Amino acid sequence: MKFSIITCTKNSTKFLAKNIASVKNQSFTDYEHVFIDGNSSDGTVEMIKKYQAEFPDKVKFFQLPPAGISAAMNAGIERAQGEFLIHLHSDDSLHDSSVLADAAAFLEKNPELDWIYGLANVIGEDSRSLYVYPNKLIMRPRNSKSFISRYLMKILRSSVPHQAVFIRKSVFEKFGAFDEGLNAAMDKDLWFRIRTKTNWSFFKRIICNYRSWEGAQSFDTGKRQENLESMRKVQKRYLNPLDFFLVAVIGEIRTWRDKNLK
Repeated sequence: MKFSIITCTKNSTKFLAKNIASVKNQSFTDYEHVFIDGNSSDGTVEMIKKYQAEFPDKVKFFQLPPAGISAAMNAGIERAQGEFLIHLHSDDSLHDSSVLADAAAFLEKNPELDWIYGLANVIGEDSRSLYVYPNKLIMRPRNSKSFISRYLMKILRSSVPHQAVFIRKSVFEKFGAFDEGLNAAMDKDLWFRIRTKTNWSFFKRIICNYRSWEGAQSFDTGKRQENLESMRKVQKRYLNPLDFFLVAVIGEIRTWRDKNLK
């Protein structure tokens, strides 16, 4: 089994060293690290080329004109040669040195699976751990064999962090890649598309360190409206009125819970 770790970069020197170190330290070594760079000008390219010189058989570097994060992720998919892919952005990292080994063992025991998702250790700009996500059992649908799990995957689609997903390349070849018209929620769109057409399972294990900081698309306050609009666009594609109602109810419950737990 071979993994392709896809990392999209653009002026990423602030956190890229941690990303690279987390991959270099893996005990499981049948992997390639694929970089898609959007014409960085801050030393990112030099960092990647130094890494590539150290591991010429594992590190692949491609530089393309910037066309959005979805396009960069798709470029990585197109160039990846592994059986299973994971998108690990430049400000994120694998949680520990056994992540790939444990994922390989789980997938080998369950050869029918097309993809698995695990947990993300959300960290701050200073690398301090903030919380593990998804942090509630209801937000961790177990597997595609269960109707309830498949439905939860639909209405709780945002609970699957793509940085904690290992997915067969063949899934993209069969069902299509990320929607390049979206700069946010492109992964949610994919989970909607494939949740009933593929075999998937929750893998109870922390996969990545997912960095929460102002420069990240998901956490940048300046991009909040763009993110909301992308999510609404995706929801309209797949949700019926009952789904929208349940999503709203769940949102109100979360708001009430968060307010009363303070």
